[in-house]
Amino acid sequence: MLNRRQPTSIAAISSLLIALSSLAHAQSPEAAQLFDDGDKLLKQGKVAEACDAFESSNRIEPRAGTLIRLGDCRERNNQLASAWSAFKDALTRVKDPKKQAVAKARVAALEPRLSHLTVAVASPIDGLAVTRDDKSIDAGLWNKAIPIDGGSYAIAATAPGAFAWHGTATVPAEHGDVTITVPKLAATPVDKPIVAVAHDSPKPIEQQPASVLTTQREIAIGVAGVGVAAAVVGIVLGNSAKSDQTKAYAMCPSVTAPCTAADAANALISTGHTRAFEADAAFGVAGVAAIAAVTLWLTGAAHERAVEVAIDPHGVLVMGRF
Repeated sequence: MLNRRQPTSIAAISSLLIALSSLAHAQSPEAAQLFDDGDKLLKQGKVAEACDAFESSNRIEPRAGTLIRLGDCRERNNQLASAWSAFKDALTRVKDPKKQAVAKARVAALEPRLSHLTVAVASPIDGLAVTRDDKSIDAGLWNKAIPIDGGSYAIAATAPGAFAWHGTATVPAEHGDVTITVPKLAATPVDKPIVAVAHDSPKPIEQQPASVLTTQREIAIGVAGVGVAAAVVGIVLGNSAKSDQTKAYAMCPSVTAPCTAADAANALISTGHTRAFEADAAFGVAGVAAIAAVTLWLTGAAHERAVEVAIDPHGVLVMGRF
């Protein structure tokens, strides 16, 4: 019985819609042309194109009859929520009792079949914006079951200072009750502002005056003292050698004449030679010491020494010149 009555009911409704559309006429040529195009496309089985034509006609000039045809077309295209909305819009404009009865009947028949989508916002924050297929969802519609056509919908949420969130909700064509939850958006890290810090120029807090008597010059003085001592020893030894030679010649004044003190004289001459050699050695040491002392003194001048300490935000900076 149900299988027989349902085709009969649909056929009766379709016949009534055609009859009503024949009584309707569009006031503008553009709207009328689009309305006729919708009828032709529907008869050709091009349901989606027919729906677009009826919608364009209604956009140019909204009429109850056009909305009823649009609702019927959307239902055939399995867009139940859009069809239900078109029939409800027709009720706000309809004046003809027959059209009103058709619109009411279609609204009542579609409501139990509708699918609903709830976009649940868990934690609303300042500036939060939620969209469905890039179209804004008014905050008043958050957390509410809204009739919707079947299909997949891209849900997104954005807010200043937070990471964006994206999700997908898949809704069946009818009898669906789907909820998608927008989580609390995670805050993005805040970059700390760069603050310029003025660095004071390093200021010397201690500067040591150069000293004339350096360690090297102290050594030079010591070497010079050794040289002086060696020179004194050389003088003493030289004088002793000369004195021994004088005594030897006094003991044996004549080289050709025999000398009874020849052995003693020869001993004095030998000792004098030794002391003369030692004197020469002492003078050599004195000369080397003198040269070394002069060199050490000249190269031992004090270099500039300075210590500078500066306070830096990252630590203490110590600089020096030596």
